[in-house]
Amino acid sequence: MQIKWNKILLIIGIALYVYGLKLAYTDFISPAFSYFGFINLHPSTLEQFVSIVFVFIPILWSNTHAYRPSRIVYWILYMMVYIPAMIVPDYVRIDNFDEIITLKYVLLFCMALLYMTGYFKLIPVYYTKMKAKVMMLLIALFSLSLWGIIVQTFGIHFNFSQVDDVYDLREAYRDQVNRVSGYAMNWQSKIVNALLLALGFVNKNKLLIFIGVFGQLFIFSITGQKSVALASVFILVIIFCLRKSGRNFVLHFVYGITALVFLTMGLDLMMNSSEYTSLFIRRMLITPGLLLSYYFDFFSVNPQVHLSHSVLGPFFNYPYDKLPPFLIGEHYFERVGLAANANLWADGFANFGYAGIIGFTVLLVGILYVYDSISANRNFVVSAALIAMPAWSLVDTSLITSLLTHGIVIAFIINYFLKSERKVDPLYETNHRVKLRSSLE
Repeated sequence: MQIKWNKILLIIGIALYVYGLKLAYTDFISPAFSYFGFINLHPSTLEQFVSIVFVFIPILWSNTHAYRPSRIVYWILYMMVYIPAMIVPDYVRIDNFDEIITLKYVLLFCMALLYMTGYFKLIPVYYTKMKAKVMMLLIALFSLSLWGIIVQTFGIHFNFSQVDDVYDLREAYRDQVNRVSGYAMNWQSKIVNALLLALGFVNKNKLLIFIGVFGQLFIFSITGQKSVALASVFILVIIFCLRKSGRNFVLHFVYGITALVFLTMGLDLMMNSSEYTSLFIRRMLITPGLLLSYYFDFFSVNPQVHLSHSVLGPFFNYPYDKLPPFLIGEHYFERVGLAANANLWADGFANFGYAGIIGFTVLLVGILYVYDSISANRNFVVSAALIAMPAWSLVDTSLITSLLTHGIVIAFIINYFLKSERKVDPLYETNHRVKLRSSLE
């Protein structure tokens, strides 16, 4: 009976979330940002109904218990990429029954692949005999080296901008940043600070939580990136949702994001503005769906790039004079220098079409499968927090870029070497038949 009620609550939560996104788009975002591509072509009832059907199909196979880190990634992508990709194109495309339907079927298939990862039998992992204190010392030295690079490049200052000045702050950041300092920024903000927050919560250490939050605020004052500004809140929300070993993670996560959607609309309604819906809904939730539609339309009629701007550069000639994000930014937003960074599926289509979407999803499945196996004997909250921010980066970044630049590889290394106590959940053991293997530590 509990599972049945949880499923009903999940359906209600998703319905409220979809309604909130649609209301925010039509009543707040489109009226204020139609000049910036967020137009409203008033889709028909049938078009919207078909898109909503695609939204709810994954609920048929989904449960509300996240018992592996891969499920955390699945729900992040479902809420922040898949659902926007289903409903936002309806408002910006003239014909929503053309090839876009095929794209939606492919994305649905990819969601099924990602969910199946949670059912794979974990592979045995043998750990090195490294004491936790030694690993924490190495992490501290690693963090200090990252801070040294950051301070040397940007100095010590706090330069908090207003919401409307974020793009200007990003421009200033791009003028100063180099490859090394860029890596340092990402690894510190998306891995080390997230680890501090997770360890602070697990060990009830307020100092670690403070250091993690303070570090995020300092980095945001330099970069102006929304992901950095909201990362501390995002990680804390993830940790909060993972209480009781993630038994009710999905419901907490779905209703948490839904509450955020309605809260921001309420604030803007009271203040007669669109500032909060722009920051929290337009940039975080609507834009991934919009950009996926733009990438799909552009690279359906123009040459795909086949990673010729990346790892396959020696084998293919790049057909454009700009990288894909700047190409889309100039073509659709008419702003030279605007990087319209899109999610892993938009990037996959830009490179290899539908094969790219499926191929990068299969690669992600393999990565998450190995990460799940490593996490079997690690604290679930710590493992999930380490992978949460790199997973969030997939909302507006390619998978290949996220591997190193946004810290997926670093998360693997820390999760493997940092010994953390695993609290076994009887529901996890019984319902999913996963036996936690003893490690050679």
